[in-house]
Amino acid sequence: MESKLDMLFKKNLYTVAINLVQSQQADAAATAEVLRKYGDHLYSKQDFDEAMAQYILTIGHLEPSYVIQKFLDAQRIHNLTNYLEKLHQKGLASKDHTTLLLNCYTKLKDVEKLSEFIKSEDGVGEHKFDVETAIRVCRAANYHKHAMSVAKKAGRHEWYLKILLEDLGRYEEALQYISSLELSQAGVTVKEYGKILIEHKASGNS
Repeated sequence: MESKLDMLFKKNLYTVAINLVQSQQADAAATAEVLRKYGDHLYSKQDFDEAMAQYILTIGHLEPSYVIQKFLDAQRIHNLTNYLEKLHQKGLASKDHTTLLLNCYTKLKDVEKLSEFIKSEDGVGEHKFDVETAIRVCRAANYHKHAMSVAKKAGRHEWYLKILLEDLGRYEEALQYISSLELSQAGVTVKEYGKILIEHKASGNS
């Protein structure tokens, strides 16, 4: 079958090649390799949308960095976002992929997609992404509300307070938040932020 495939590649008959491997019930890795070649061919013709459609079908077999680098180089942020979303949906995303996807959303100023992503949870209520990474990226892009939402949902009280105090200077709200925590959690946060809060109270009352 390989010589027949090579002949089809030379003639740019990629769809025929895909049909051939599928009809021969080739393994998924072999099919992914044909799809990659077709994706590369479309990419070289600058048909980025169609190329990405092929690359998405290779997820789980083709190293994601191969695709990501191509679309970073071509500055095709919409296509890249689409690919990164699919990686997350299939549970194959790394921390770096999460960072990149969140950066794509913030660059595109796509607040709706950003909100949707950070609210997404699977059946067990676990986040599909690295919580700390999501908080850092949202903070860096001044999406404080989103960062706080992730921190609160994940029970990362120290991050929630860090944003309230260091980024937003909302001291009263921070005090209210600490008072709503269980004693064991409140003790840890007061130990870390008590000094800042007391100093603020003192300066506010003078």
